[in-house]
Amino acid sequence: MKKMMVLTLIVVPALFLAACSGVNTADNPVSGDILTPLADYGSFSEADDNPVAAVPEDEIIAEAEEGIIADEPEEEDESIYNYAVAAGDIIEFGGYEWRVLDLKGGKALIISENIVGRREYHSAAKRITWAGCTLRQYLNEDFYNSFTEEEQARIAETQITTPYNPWFGIPGGDTVDKIFLLSLQELVKYFGDSGKLGGGYYGESFLDDEYNSARIAYDKNGNASMWWLRSVGQYAWDATEVFATGIIDPSGIIIITDEEGGIRPALWLDMI
Repeated sequence: MKKMMVLTLIVVPALFLAACSGVNTADNPVSGDILTPLADYGSFSEADDNPVAAVPEDEIIAEAEEGIIADEPEEEDESIYNYAVAAGDIIEFGGYEWRVLDLKGGKALIISENIVGRREYHSAAKRITWAGCTLRQYLNEDFYNSFTEEEQARIAETQITTPYNPWFGIPGGDTVDKIFLLSLQELVKYFGDSGKLGGGYYGESFLDDEYNSARIAYDKNGNASMWWLRSVGQYAWDATEVFATGIIDPSGIIIITDEEGGIRPALWLDMI
């Protein structure tokens, strides 16, 4: 009988400890990231054919992260800067007209007022993100090099975070760019937020709201044109866009090899 009691006293605590070892408490969180990043977000070489394969589609996080651009200048007393412009102003730089979207840290976030050209998002129909697409390469090489040395010196190198597509949960990755496209989140932040993007997907195909007219852009011939965003669409071979009517297409219906895609580059410009 005593042997039975001794065995019981030994076995029961052991089983209890074994069970507790599988419990994840707040003091002992599970380590490791949900996502596996691309091998090299910084280079312009083509990304892996399946950059989001580490995240099964039925397990993708559907809620967007709040971050916009990772290294926007830290919060500081903006009164120390005597800006000659304000958000909403149109300025000229490098032979183009630009709309001022934001002012921080002595720099202005600007986007071209009109379509500056047409180009496919990527040169091949494949699974791709902003990090590996040929449009990013074009903007940071050929387009950037079209500016003079003095103009280039004013364009800030910026660490870019492309958050999840709020409707479909596809991630975009991190990059370091001189010139970039707006994400879905930046688009609604600076052109008008009706709350529909953050509200998620409720059976709607497009984001149609009272800010459509503010998002319309025109080409050199004065024709309204669609324009690319850098966020991934519903699938990893789609890129999001703004239609010629100003309606947002979070699913990215037009395939990434569409050569008629309008380009509205954005950048942080030194104003000091």
